[in-house]
Formats: sequence, structure tokens, C-alpha cells
Amino acid sequence: MSPKKRNRRKPQQGTPKPAPGAEHQSGPPDAGRLEPGQTPKKRPVSRTPIALTEPADRRVTVLWVILWVLWALGSPLALAALLFTALNAFEMVADPAIMEPGAMVDPALLAEQQAEAVRAIGTALVWFLIMAWLVPAVGAVTAAVLRRKMAAIAFTVALALSVGLLLLVVPPVELWEALSAHLFGTVAPAPG
Repeated sequence: MSPKKRNRRKPQQGTPKPAPGAEHQSGPPDAGRLEPGQTPKKRPVSRTPIALTEPADRRVTVLWVILWVLWALGSPLALAALLFTALNAFEMVADPAIMEPGAMVDPALLAEQQAEAVRAIGTALVWFLIMAWLVPAVGAVTAAVLRRKMAAIAFTVALALSVGLLLLVVPPVELWEALSAHLFGTVAPAPG
């Protein structure tokens, strides 16, 4: 006889073997019940399905990493670009050849240089606002839509930090004037 077909268990003592041709008969209706306080010799197998949590989608994790890198590295780099552009614009307008007392200054050239400097500063400011404000705002909204509580909190804190620090340095009115001058070409009249 092959090992697969061989019965390797020994019969339990005290249990009668059913007759070879007899059909399987069930015992009394409460044969499987135990008295209170007793534990069964063999515990029943539970067939209740268990809900397993799936690991986080890697695409979402990659999105968070990209947004964090854009905010953490992009904001300081965009701020440095804004500062360097402002310094470059100041040097361009304060050219010694233009500032000499006897030099002939072409007003059109001076106006063109000033307009170019304002455009460059405005573009650098827009990039800084995109990196410092828009990136964490997009991350917070995306995390809220995807119901990622910790990511939403983290991006909201990053947004509040960026907005708070910038508005401590630059008053909102001046920031709005600079943005409107760059985007719409309108310059608000100077007070006084």
C-alpha cells in the first residue's frame, strides 16, 4: 500500500469503530455541546475572514517625497534666487557708467533696464511663492482628499510656517503690490 493511502493514526481507545458497511450516523442533537466551565479537547476552527490592511500605495509615498523635497529644497533655493535677482537688479540700475555726473543717460535705456529688473524680481517672487505656498497647499489638499491624516497635518504645518515667516518679513500689502505689478502690470500709487 502506498504511504499516502496508509492510515497512520492509531485508533483511540474507548471509541467503538463503526462497522465497515454502516453509514455514518450522527449522535444525539447536543453531542457537540459542552457543559459550562468545560473546555473542548479540540477547539473549533474559526472561519471568520480577517480584514488585512494593505500597505500604503507606493505612488502616494513617492508623491509625498516629491512634494516635501520641492518644499524643503525649493523654497530656500527660490528665496536665494529672489535675493540674487534683486541684488543683480540693483547693480544693473546702479551702473557707474549711468551714475557719472557728466554721462549722457538715455531715459529709454534706463526705463528698459528698470522694467527688466522688475520683471526678473517678479518672476523670482512668483517662483518663491509657488515653492513656499503652492506646493504645501497642494500637498495638504491632496492628503485631505486621500484621507491621509498625518500627511495633511504635516503639509498644513509647512504651509502655515511658510506663510507666517514670509508675512513677518514682507507686509501683505507690499507683497500684493509686487505681485500685481508683475502679473498685471499695474503699479499702485506710492503713499504720501
